[in-house]
Amino acid sequence: MKKIIFAVFILNLIIISCSKDDMNDEFYDATVLGKGLDCGNLFLIKFNRELPGFPVYDLENIYYENNLPDTFKIEGKKIKVKVRAPKNDEAVACTTLGTGYPHVYIIEVK
Repeated sequence: MKKIIFAVFILNLIIISCSKDDMNDEFYDATVLGKGLDCGNLFLIKFNRELPGFPVYDLENIYYENNLPDTFKIEGKKIKVKVRAPKNDEAVACTTLGTGYPHVYIIEVK
């Protein structure tokens, strides 16, 4: 019986640790570039370094933000953010007028 309880405990730890992989606890330095051309009210932000595990379409580490509070949507503003990949239901329809940048979902900003 103790072995079964121990096995269930270990299995729960594995499940919990794997489910945290899509959340990043690290803050990244970034600069708000301004409103993007073709994604509604989303702003472009440029990260000071590459984001591990995120797609890179250019060498400048520029992404469309999802969930950036309006108080931080100021061109040239330096911010620190925690990010994750957007989920399917958080997708934003963009036109094809401008350069296509990947999206990041803002978890926390300061």
